[in-house]
Amino acid sequence: MQVFHSVSDAIQAIKSYNGAPEEFELRVSNELLDPVGINMAIITDEILARDWTPNGYEQFDEFRLFRYRSDASD
Repeated sequence: MQVFHSVSDAIQAIKSYNGAPEEFELRVSNELLDPVGINMAIITDEILARDWTPNGYEQFDEFRLFRYRSDASD
């Protein structure tokens, strides 16, 4: 699966995804994980707009893999 190196590409993947959030995985390049967290805040706004909730992540050498769940899963 693709590792995203730009915020706009990650947002496009989120917007175009059709399926359960539990099956969606977002691989974000370490380059986008800025110290202030601005890039992930922008990406997370798109996640929240879909009524998804962050559901953890795994750190790898070159990227972080984010997972999500439906708010209905609470």
